[in-house]
Amino acid sequence: MLSTEKGDLAEKELYDIFINEGFTVIRLPLSGRTLPFPDLMVIKRGVFYGFEVKYSKKKKMRYSELQYDNLIDWLLMFRKEGVPARGFIAVKINNEWEFIEIDFDVKEIYFPNENSLKLEDIIKLMKKRMSRKKIDCSIRLMGSKDDVYKISKIIKETLEKKGFKLYVREYVMYKNKKERTEIDKNKTRVYMRVGK
Repeated sequence: MLSTEKGDLAEKELYDIFINEGFTVIRLPLSGRTLPFPDLMVIKRGVFYGFEVKYSKKKKMRYSELQYDNLIDWLLMFRKEGVPARGFIAVKINNEWEFIEIDFDVKEIYFPNENSLKLEDIIKLMKKRMSRKKIDCSIRLMGSKDDVYKISKIIKETLEKKGFKLYVREYVMYKNKKERTEIDKNKTRVYMRVGK
């Protein structure tokens, strides 16, 4: 069997593994030959993972940038557009998979490598929920009840459509702020805490 056929079989095997794990996978069999795309793309939780797939019978391998420059071009293209993307060289050495993450400045890669990930590690990485920055924001509205309710409804609907949660508390207002004796039934104040 030719090495390109073995490479194609390894690519198909990794594709099937990712599909069985429930990932959305795109396979581009002609990627390295004609297009600046990796062999496989996995889309998970808003991140694109690109895999350049290799096969080797040798226990030690060296790959130069020319052998994965399409993956680097793909990373550059996606990141330029602000799309979260990560690129990996995936090598099947006999019956074991090893993965090394690459970036623009990586000129060559050696296998085995102390920084390589096993198949179970890469699956865990892609399944891991990315931590989102916590929102630290409060909104305060004060004024006539009709206006406050109208504005707070618009804010609530808009933010909830964007996936935010609002924690709302309403407080009374007094006619005389200093004495705090008589409640002004026409006015209110609302505090909205924004969260994810």
